[in-house]
Amino acid sequence: MKTHRELAEQLDLFHSEQQAPGMLFWHPNGWHLFQNIQEHMQRCYRQYGFKEVRTPQLMKKELWHISGHMAMYAQDMFFGGEQNGDQEYALKPMSCPAHILMYKRGVHSYRDLPMKLFEFGLVHRNESSGSLNGCLRLRQFTQDDAHVFCAWSQVKHEVGQFLQRAKQIYSDYGYQALEVKISTQPEQALGDDASWQRAEEILKEACQAESVSFDIQVGEGAFYGPKIELALQDAIGRIWQCGTIQLDFNLPERFDLEFKNDQGEREQPIILHQAVYGSIERWIGILLEASQGVLPEWIHPQPVVLATVNDSVLAYANKIRVDLEQQGINVLCDFGDRSVGRKIKRSFELKIPNIVIIGEQEAQTGKLSVRRGKQVESIQASELFAFLKGKQNLLLKE
Repeated sequence: MKTHRELAEQLDLFHSEQQAPGMLFWHPNGWHLFQNIQEHMQRCYRQYGFKEVRTPQLMKKELWHISGHMAMYAQDMFFGGEQNGDQEYALKPMSCPAHILMYKRGVHSYRDLPMKLFEFGLVHRNESSGSLNGCLRLRQFTQDDAHVFCAWSQVKHEVGQFLQRAKQIYSDYGYQALEVKISTQPEQALGDDASWQRAEEILKEACQAESVSFDIQVGEGAFYGPKIELALQDAIGRIWQCGTIQLDFNLPERFDLEFKNDQGEREQPIILHQAVYGSIERWIGILLEASQGVLPEWIHPQPVVLATVNDSVLAYANKIRVDLEQQGINVLCDFGDRSVGRKIKRSFELKIPNIVIIGEQEAQTGKLSVRRGKQVESIQASELFAFLKGKQNLLLKE
């Protein structure tokens, strides 16, 4: 089996450099894959009523003192400052304090809740150099970072929706086996025991309502609240920890968040911190190793290769290329002077699902032979786009 690093090299997706340890240089193919994965998550979040936002990466230390991260998490953060040399700023390791500031801009009533925000937040964490591992463990990565601000009475429903959303997304990628763990109050925790117990019970009830079996991880919760952790099993039985939802009743208190309930009284909201991928970069690493580079066609960065038999059909092949690119299909053009057999072999090495061979007969008849593994299908050139999109949509439904 190949590692995700080896597969990234083979498929020309990304690489790392000594000048930027724990960070990635995305190649065109890799960045296209990254964006396809991101767009899939965007569509899903929007279906559940989330609004996408963008917040700063560099914010003042005072914000992280209020949140408690300076006391609990400072060793894992990067700091910088003004030109005078004072280290008064921190690169964000997560987006929650920024989303809290967005909530605080308005005066909210119970009618406004739940308020749902999500962000593909570029975050930085000062991981030790020995722990770095390709795109599975990075210092700079992108979280699908979502927050729900809601009343206690809405928490169970929102946690249930998170579980539904996670199951939907994971099944789109072909994952079926899901392990669920509820992590409870750690020794170093903010808040009172009664709130912790109430929150832990709600997480259990939400899992039971969604017919999700779970294990308990005693003392493994975040310092501000208990959480559900989701792990996936790949084809050879390896377990990958991915999604999480954390119930937080401490940060709302520390930031003095409030809304008016239906009695006109001040009430403190709950924050549900959540991510389904966890990190897009890590998700890609898991996907590469689990699939051994045979990526789902509906997110494949290059779903089709056009391979010419000789130079006499270049004009025709370029016309097909332009037609596909204008309709948003990323095409690999193999128009060199190698033999057709070598071009097919290269396409297999690149794990490209659709191989279109273009020779003089195809140019004259307007028909194309599309090779998919060992199968060959004959279609009209005008039907190629619909054929490719149909295969992608079919796989997504399956």
